Amino acid sequence: MADFLTIDVYRDPVRQTRVRRRLIRAALAERPGGLRAHTINFANTGTFDLIPRHVGTCLLLAWESRAAAHSAWHGRLGAALGRPGDYRLDGEVARARTEHVDDHWHGWLPADDGATPIARDEPMVVLVHGVVRARHLTTFLRDNLHAASRARHHPGHRGSIDVHAKPPFENTSISIWSTRSAAQDFAYQPGGHAPAMKRARELSTHRAGVYLQVRPLASTGNLGIDEPALPDLPEADR
Repeated sequence: MADFLTIDVYRDPVRQTRVRRRLIRAALAERPGGLRAHTINFANTGTFDLIPRHVGTCLLLAWESRAAAHSAWHGRLGAALGRPGDYRLDGEVARARTEHVDDHWHGWLPADDGATPIARDEPMVVLVHGVVRARHLTTFLRDNLHAASRARHHPGHRGSIDVHAKPPFENTSISIWSTRSAAQDFAYQPGGHAPAMKRARELSTHRAGVYLQVRPLASTGNLGIDEPALPDLPEADR
């Protein structure tokens, strides 16, 4: 069965972010039923700002089912966390692949078993997790500047965030797109992210990589834009 994801972004100043992370770790100490994996990340605006700004914390939880997530968020986990994130998204992993056979995301091997592919006119969330080789960090950061500028001005971009647990070599982007077609236009068409992707493969800039296409099922709030990210979807149930 494909992983069901809940993504919560907490907007906090730097000092409060440390407190938030301790609270989340304590809340997850007693592992909720049905939780397959979790990542607790720092969050910034590096996916669309040339000079990234601190945002806070991004909590990504991978569940065995939507029912398991609902039970935990409306039970002991939700009570321990105190409140959900300022931006909230629920979704199902529709496609998962890794750059190398044994790659993972802090021990999480995302599953897309039985998922239906996302249609070209459906909204899509893209998660790209990578660990950069030290000798290629400058190349990666330069390419990321170009990608950030292009994403910010792409008409299909509905918000995004850069997250990381172990900077500076680990970087993960979470980007929201109005349609799968728009995301692919940004990634593969001239003037988009294609040159950086080509260079990454030619130079083998990353020693690990995980790529996910996620079908968003619910969304609350905004992520880097001044309007709701996916207003046609129902509110995320927390």
